[in-house]
Amino acid sequence: MEITEVKTTVLRASEGKVLRRISDQKVFGSELWLGYTYYLGNKKLDEPLLELPEHYEEIDIPENESNNK
Repeated sequence: MEITEVKTTVLRASEGKVLRRISDQKVFGSELWLGYTYYLGNKKLDEPLLELPEHYEEIDIPENESNNK
């Protein structure tokens, strides 16, 4: 039997904030589990990209998002 342990990074935004990917400005909500992404800006990548916390920023919840909750 082979056991592989994988470290998982979870980003959680502060109260009243959401997470946005810096490169394409896509908003993901208040919690995000990082892994590989295969698309950026609706374009398929040649190679999957391992996402890092520094690829994201916290922003205030956009008006159109807060009205939907």
